[in-house]
Amino acid sequence: LEDFERKAQMLNYVDHRAIFEGMNANLWTPNSGRLLWMTQPAWPSTMWQILSSDYDTQASFYGVKKACEPLHVQLNLANYRVDIVNTTAAAQAGLTVSARVYTLTNALVSEQTDHKDVPADSTTPSLRLDLGQYLAQGMVLVSLELRDAHGAVVSQNLYWLGARPSSYRELNKLAPTQLKASASTSTAGDMVKVTVQLTNLSTVVSLENKLILLDAKEKARILPAYYSDNYISLLPGE
Repeated sequence: LEDFERKAQMLNYVDHRAIFEGMNANLWTPNSGRLLWMTQPAWPSTMWQILSSDYDTQASFYGVKKACEPLHVQLNLANYRVDIVNTTAAAQAGLTVSARVYTLTNALVSEQTDHKDVPADSTTPSLRLDLGQYLAQGMVLVSLELRDAHGAVVSQNLYWLGARPSSYRELNKLAPTQLKASASTSTAGDMVKVTVQLTNLSTVVSLENKLILLDAKEKARILPAYYSDNYISLLPGE
């Protein structure tokens, strides 16, 4: 059951991200919006659920949150084109987008960089990745990064892609990963903020790690707890 739930959440993340990145890919021509059938079902479920009555959020919430970043880098899954999505009211100049393609054993097989100025409220095409030759040999990881004119990272995105549905069984062969975690806290009124740093100490990717907050004595979940990001994927060394 635990393995099924973990894989269901991985699917939730990529499916919900794709719903809104698909809208971004054709922003205004013709797409102008997306409608989700449900955000929470009437009973516990792993499908079509973003939030639930116990205040927990599933991977789908963070997939949507990722896709809806005001300044966002994404991969068009229909043609493997890298797009820069700017849904703000201001043009953005001097952006740098990079795309790195890895095997599941962390071998870097492709690296490309592009520089773009992007208008407001638009999607701007950038690099086009030739993934066919790599997918023919097995699954790949595509790591995207967008930096502003000062070199600061403004958007990151990671995709795990296979040539066919059965290709994704290769993920079962990934070695277990080891994460290093550290945390610090600050308090403002009755609100406590916990800042967590995660590091992947392993030699393979660590996919969809979920952070949860526990009571130190009772080991029970603390809810509601609001996360700036969750279900976090880290390449080796990240």
